[in-house]
Amino acid sequence: MVQVKIRFIAILFLLICKNIQAQDTIASMAGPSAESVVEVNALLKEAYVHLETPYRSGGKTPGGFDCSGFVRHCYSSVLGIITPASSHEYNHYGVAVKIDDCRPGDVICFKGSRNGSRIGHVGIVTEVSKENIYFIHSANRGGIRFDQLTAPYYRKRFVGIRRIIL
Repeated sequence: MVQVKIRFIAILFLLICKNIQAQDTIASMAGPSAESVVEVNALLKEAYVHLETPYRSGGKTPGGFDCSGFVRHCYSSVLGIITPASSHEYNHYGVAVKIDDCRPGDVICFKGSRNGSRIGHVGIVTEVSKENIYFIHSANRGGIRFDQLTAPYYRKRFVGIRRIIL
């Protein structure tokens, strides 16, 4: 009788664990939560306010931004999330996301023009389509502006996508 109870409890435990795993899988496949959609919209609204703000090397304020300063300002001022102060630190920040799973609000990372495979430039994804990923960033030519991953300059420097808002 004791063995039957132990087996029953073990089977029940396994079924519960399988159900929890299935729910987690379904939740991860379902896409962003309503709360994260609101956060992303607020983040992008803040980013758009700064369009055409001039590029400033080391800049971290609305008077002028470098790329990581711009991303940091948007995330911290709207969501209270302090992102890395330097673009190369994004290699270990947030969660790596496959390009096919990219969504607005993710941080898009590129090689720097002079530093090999190391991340040297970042921006915020604004829109994702089947053909392209659009992003806003602070470029040393043009300041805060929109660009797209299919542009040859960015395509060949693309490193990856990092998710900050889960």
